[in-house]
Amino acid sequence: MRRATLGTTTAAAVAALLTLAGCSGDDDTGRGAAPSTSTVTADSRVIQPGRPGETADVVEPGEDLEIVEGGHSETDVRFVEQMIPHHRQAVTMAELAADRAQDERVLLVADRVMAAQGPEIAVLENWLTERDLPVPAESADHDHGLPGMITPLQLEQLGNTSGAEFDELFLTYMSQHHAGAIDMAAAELNSGSNTLVLELAGDVSVEQGIEIDRMREILDSL
Repeated sequence: MRRATLGTTTAAAVAALLTLAGCSGDDDTGRGAAPSTSTVTADSRVIQPGRPGETADVVEPGEDLEIVEGGHSETDVRFVEQMIPHHRQAVTMAELAADRAQDERVLLVADRVMAAQGPEIAVLENWLTERDLPVPAESADHDHGLPGMITPLQLEQLGNTSGAEFDELFLTYMSQHHAGAIDMAAAELNSGSNTLVLELAGDVSVEQGIEIDRMREILDSL
């Protein structure tokens, strides 16, 4: 009988997923959940990619296929519940740019942050809700104890600037913010287990790394 896992992952997370296959990542805090399995008979040919250097596994019609679904660890839960306020603050910072930024490139960075992280917040909140886990309250938005998050005073300072001063401060703070998110994603990729959460962590690591490089280039040219 062959085994498959439902869901897809980004290229950035594939290597981590393969390395972590079979690991729960749970640290015994009671919020993890084992995956469920079911067996189906393939009605068409199914090709399962192999590990690096290995050939793909082909399941022919009529063969049994074991489907592994769900399951998550404490590491997954912690990443999701911390990334929600982290993303919320990034969106709050980005929203300030509309009537304060001077450089068009800064406006484009802010637009990308809102376009990417706004929808991700909904995905993260739904992930918790589907597992009957509490969604962080809006009051947690400025928990600057999380990696990279700015303090309420720094956010107020950002909101009180405009023009070239805003551009420089925004790029500096957002680069710091992104770097913190990458650190959080690395912890998830190292010991998480849920496919969707690993995929999101891979997206954060790759996309925000690219944005940090872009913001540094803009800063150097201001």
